[in-house]
Formats: sequence, C-alpha cells, structure tokens
Amino acid sequence: MATDASTAPSTPEPRADRQLMLVWRSQRQWSLAADNARASLDRFRRWNLALLIIGALAGAFAAQTWLNAGVATVFAGVAAVALAIAGVIQANGLNANQTTRWTQARAASETLKAEIYRYLAGVAPYAGDDRAKTLSAQLAAVQTRVPASLLVAQQTKSDDTKSPPQIHGFQDYVTARAEQQARWHKTRSAEHNGQARQLRICQIVITGFGAVLSAVAGVQPSWQLSAWTAAVTTIAAAVGTHLAATQHQRIAAAYASTADQLERLIVSIDPTAATPDQQAQFVAQVERVLAGQNDGWTDLISQNPAASGEGQEPPKDADEG
Repeated sequence: MATDASTAPSTPEPRADRQLMLVWRSQRQWSLAADNARASLDRFRRWNLALLIIGALAGAFAAQTWLNAGVATVFAGVAAVALAIAGVIQANGLNANQTTRWTQARAASETLKAEIYRYLAGVAPYAGDDRAKTLSAQLAAVQTRVPASLLVAQQTKSDDTKSPPQIHGFQDYVTARAEQQARWHKTRSAEHNGQARQLRICQIVITGFGAVLSAVAGVQPSWQLSAWTAAVTTIAAAVGTHLAATQHQRIAAAYASTADQLERLIVSIDPTAATPDQQAQFVAQVERVLAGQNDGWTDLISQNPAASGEGQEPPKDADEG
C-alpha cells in the first residue's frame, strides 16, 4: 500500500529541530577533523616524495668526479639532510597512528551523517514520536566509541556554516542522498582513475629512462653513469611507493562499485509507492553501501535492527570497497 503524503512521517524544519542541530554540529566537527587529518597525510606524502627525489638527485651529483670537491660535499650534505627529513616524516607523519586518526574521525562523521539522513527521511527507527530520543542515543553511542584523544580534535573544531540537508521525507532522500551520492562516486571514481594513470605513466617513463641509462653505462663505462642510474631507479621506486600509498586505483574501483550498487538500488524502488517497510529497507541498504567505503565505519554503524537492515538480504557486493 502506497504511503500518502498526508500520512507520511512529518519532518520538522531542520533549523527548528534542536536535537538534529546538535547532531549536525557534531557531524560537521568530525568531518572537519577528518578533512584536516587527511590533508595532513596528503601533505606529508608529497613532502616525502619530493625529499626522496631531491635526495636521490643530490646523491648522484655528489658522486660526480668532475665537480669541485666543495660542491660535491654540499650535494652530499643536501642528500643526507633530505633523506633524514624524509625518514622523520615517514616515522612520525605517515605512521599507522596518523592514518587511524583520519579513518576514525571519518567513521564518526559518516555514521552521524547516515543517522541524520535516516532521521530526516522519517524511516524506522525514526518514524515514531521518540525519534529525537533515538537520534540522541545514536550520537551518544558514536561519541563514546571513539578514543578520548580524538574527541579533543573534534571539540577544537568550530562547526562551519553549512546547513543540514533539506530533506522532508523519503522522496527527498532518494533524490538528495541516493541519487546525489551515485553521481558523486561516479565522478570521483573517474578522477582517482585519472590520477592513478598519471602516476603510472610517470613511473613507467622514469623506469624506462633508468633502463636506457643502464644500457648506455654498460656501453660507455667512462661516462660514469652508475650514480645516475641508481638515482633514477630510486626515484622510480619512490613514485611507485607514492602510488601505492595514495591507493588511487583501489579507491577508483571502490567508488565505481558504490556508484553501481546505488544505481541498482535506485531503480529498484518507486518512491511514490513504497511502503514504510520498503522505505526503511531502502534507506538501510543505501547507508550500508556508503558505509562499506571504509571498513572502519562498520564498527560505528547503528546496531538497531531496523536501522541497520539486520535480517534483510543486503546487496551481494554491499561490503566491497
């Protein structure tokens, strides 16, 4: 039986709902904390790559016998300093702890966002009169599951001026959440795939150049190209390591999978004819697919059977990515 607009769960104006605004503010703080942590990781990765390249090139110059001894010493010092700083960055800025801080902040952000969209869509467990109390409980669950040290990062972030989603029922959810996320993931998949391709081409070109240098060095040993061959090999390896660390290929595949899953879910539902149970199941499946983007998010996903879709058959590849 179709849900008539007059009987659909009412959803108050987002700005008039104090509990919603509290959860929204927390979500924005977690989002900003996650963005900052991710930006820091990306910045350290770029610096690490640049320093490894500088160190390799400076080391190659230092090995050149045609250079003045003083200049060669300067290049050797530059190589040593660059590689030392890269080591410090790898140990302190690119360790597992920094990555965990980012994924945990993103997990909290995305979990709260999922609950907000469920709340605004008016589906179970937010279809009754106690919906605000249920939302408050979900906020408390997220805030108590993250490490205390990470709460400091959240609380020091001032929430931005971004407004809550303008969702006033299930049809708005399908359009503004499911369809928008399908488009976003498809676009981002193409972007990450392009970035991975550029890095692969760069690595191939550098590796090929190294092979040419090695061949020339074998034919013309008097040219003393061994140091440059080693430098180019090191740079190619550094680019390959950077490509692996950024995981553009994996992310592109995960985003493509998510877009595909969302598109299949969207065409399977008629927003104007869906029953409350079908609406709740659809929302749970969409949020399950989105949460599957990060394995760390699943630990924070609501354990409420009505909210998580427990007992329902999820898409076969819902946990991919």
